[in-house]
Amino acid sequence: MTDWNSVLMLLYVFVLMFVAKLIKEKVPIFQSIVIPTSLLAGFLGLLMGPEVLGRWDFTLFGRTFNLGLQYDHAFYVDVIYFCMIIGFVALTLTNRNAKQNQRSIDSGLFIVSTYLIQGIIGLLVVGVMINTFWPDFFVGLGLILPLAFGQGTGLASQIGQGWDRATGLGYAMQFGITLATVGFLVGGIGGIILLNYYIRKYNLKPVDLKKLKGVKTQKVEFQTPNEINFFDNLLVQVVWLAIILIITFIVTSGLYKVLYPINPSIASVITSFSYLIGVFIAMGLRGIFRWLERSGHRTNVLIDDYMMSNISSLAMNVMITSAVMSIELGVIKEYYPILIGVSIAGTIITLLFVELFGRFVFKGELENHYNIVMFGMLCGVASTGLALLRGLDPDYRTETADNAVVLGSAFAAVVGFPLMILLGFQVDSYGKPWYHGTNIFIFIALIVYFALLVGILTIRARRRQHAGTK
Repeated sequence: MTDWNSVLMLLYVFVLMFVAKLIKEKVPIFQSIVIPTSLLAGFLGLLMGPEVLGRWDFTLFGRTFNLGLQYDHAFYVDVIYFCMIIGFVALTLTNRNAKQNQRSIDSGLFIVSTYLIQGIIGLLVVGVMINTFWPDFFVGLGLILPLAFGQGTGLASQIGQGWDRATGLGYAMQFGITLATVGFLVGGIGGIILLNYYIRKYNLKPVDLKKLKGVKTQKVEFQTPNEINFFDNLLVQVVWLAIILIITFIVTSGLYKVLYPINPSIASVITSFSYLIGVFIAMGLRGIFRWLERSGHRTNVLIDDYMMSNISSLAMNVMITSAVMSIELGVIKEYYPILIGVSIAGTIITLLFVELFGRFVFKGELENHYNIVMFGMLCGVASTGLALLRGLDPDYRTETADNAVVLGSAFAAVVGFPLMILLGFQVDSYGKPWYHGTNIFIFIALIVYFALLVGILTIRARRRQHAGTK
């Protein structure tokens, strides 16, 4: 039945999500913990996978059966890659009416500042551990901390996979996936602890997360051309995504072929940024549609924001479940001391930076709202921060969700681009005479850029506070 293998492995994801949703709805302890359904489904898949329950079998009626599931970890790595592209492209195609403002700019600067300090601490911890106990490891693992905690499993796994291809390490991708999974747990469980601390210390009016019903109804109106009915409208969205994915493949493969003769390491890593190439292409398509609309052509209904948003959510959730199921427990034992060290250091520095500097930057009526959403988002993903925010703002009536998550993240993508360039320098120098010098340069560059952004945020916060006293 080998024809069923790929289909079954994909079906496991959705069945496990269904079981995880039942557990979250019916088991009291999971009603209080902020853990995405997709993450819980991934853990169930890991438990039932070939390295845990799948290792055992039993005999029934003279036939041997596996106790757990048998699946290919590499299959789920591919699912992560493509779902990340689909998720980001679909999200980019949605039309957002919110506009950048002072708070959203502060949020974007703060997000990147946290990435930078996570990278600094990550490099420092890995460097110390390599020079002390484990000299054979790649110091660049420290730079995976902001990718894993700040960006989640998708980017951490893809950058790690690019590093594995370029250097032959063989463990960078698994390290990124595992570290991102730890970040999810820190953001969810640690976020609940932080939320309750805020409630007690600042006498806030909390909302019991167990009483927040997951099922809500809303009226949704669809506007489509007369030639396209409701069900065909979904097909139209998929067609646009397919077109963008084809163009993304052409551009990515073209860049790879051009760069490989020049620098094979950079060429290998460029495939990890396919999602970013797809985002730029999606932005271009949106721009063309706006131009056509201004020229009098009927294009505003060709992309349905509601459907695209749901496609993006579906892709991201499948990506998270697949990421956890792609973890190879046998590989973790090779780097678990460094994983533990980086996880602890990353958790502490993120908590301290958000609590101390975040309270200064976002000082005001909503500072607790901004702090809790930032902690959840900068350890897990945006959905983790939003879930924690519901404890203080259940219906997202304040500005926090838009400014911190939507607009802030968009601004952070631009400000954080230099960090992506440093990732290329890191892997390109591996195994070369200037490897150690490059590590020192990257470490200093992170500190300088961090100091610059913190300085800008400090000036902006003081001006705002000064203006508020007049």
